[in-house]
Amino acid sequence: MNPKLEYCGNYIEIKDFKHFIEEEKAGNPYNCVFSIKVKSGLFAGYANACEADYKEVKKLAEKLDELINFKISEFTFTEISYGNSISFIADKFGHIKIKGNIIHDGDMMTHSLKFEFIAEQTVFSDFITALRNL
Repeated sequence: MNPKLEYCGNYIEIKDFKHFIEEEKAGNPYNCVFSIKVKSGLFAGYANACEADYKEVKKLAEKLDELINFKISEFTFTEISYGNSISFIADKFGHIKIKGNIIHDGDMMTHSLKFEFIAEQTVFSDFITALRNL
């Protein structure tokens, strides 16, 4: 199952995730590849060829768990290939602003999407579980 965080028609989805264990064991931080799909309002975008260290993917799940339990108020995940980033910013009422910037690898990286939407903390648990299961 692809990790997908959806609220009121807006979403972020991690797709086509592959973890190369031998690369991780060899110390290569580029040991995971995946795509990020976003829909925010009437706009949508797709960032392919994203890369990250598996430890950072697991850290994303842990930090989101801390965020929805009011232990931290903000966390940003940035993949290391093109710098696609997603920030999660919580208020004291359980609303979380999700914002970021993604770039599509095709067409000489001329397509990008800057996005922002709000979600409630109650929709995060399935997303966090799916991230932990990658």
